[in-house]
Amino acid sequence: MTISVPTIMPTRRNRHLPDGIPSLLNAFVLVLLLTTTAAFADTAGRIVTSSAPATVVSAGTSRAALPGMTVESGDQLVTGTQGRITVRFSDESVVQLNADSEFRIDQYAFTGGRSDDDKGFFSLVKGGFRTVTGLLGKINRGTYRVTTQAATIGIRGTEYSARLDNGLHVQVDRGEISLTNRAGAFAVGEGQRAYVANRQSAPKYLNLGGGSAQFGGGGRSGGGGGGTSIQGNTTINAAAKDMGATAVGQDNAATNAVGSIGGK
Repeated sequence: MTISVPTIMPTRRNRHLPDGIPSLLNAFVLVLLLTTTAAFADTAGRIVTSSAPATVVSAGTSRAALPGMTVESGDQLVTGTQGRITVRFSDESVVQLNADSEFRIDQYAFTGGRSDDDKGFFSLVKGGFRTVTGLLGKINRGTYRVTTQAATIGIRGTEYSARLDNGLHVQVDRGEISLTNRAGAFAVGEGQRAYVANRQSAPKYLNLGGGSAQFGGGGRSGGGGGGTSIQGNTTINAAAKDMGATAVGQDNAATNAVGSIGGK
């Protein structure tokens, strides 16, 4: 007697898809997610506001700068005589580019401190900007710099403006910046303005309340109503009014008839 044994067919999750398709779909989704994540990581910031003429130049291709547009490392922001661009970067810093300016994002990466690759390196080629800095540079000053034809700007959490006009003009509204060139490294503190003619020149300082001075490493200068003298081994800014004296800069001193401030 012959006994028939029924054939048992394997069960499929989706009978309409051939074998192997689900695994292919999973692989495609994984690649898509990784690509999207990488693209997001490359984004430095986003344009918040703009007014024409204003463009973003990427790899030699120019496009109109529009609100919502992302910017990346290597992009150059360019404004015409009536143009403006405001960019918010991923570390929450904001850059407001003036009219008739060129500002380049040389290298940018921000992981919130999870990587040693964090950096915000920029170049001011022409014109000027105002910025409120973000998380980059607060912990490690070396992660932020703006290169100009006269000096390189560094920060540690601050609000300042910079402008190129026969040299570099800076003004610090909050915090402190550094100016570095072949003449040395110089601090510009809150409420100060400074001018650097070129990469061989030390800054000339101007307090927003009035009075100016220029000092070099190890230099001396006297002046002011209080008969102030300045001593130190790095560039400082000092002013005296009604027998008072102030000093800004490491290892420097400002002295007058009523005493001294700073120094070692």
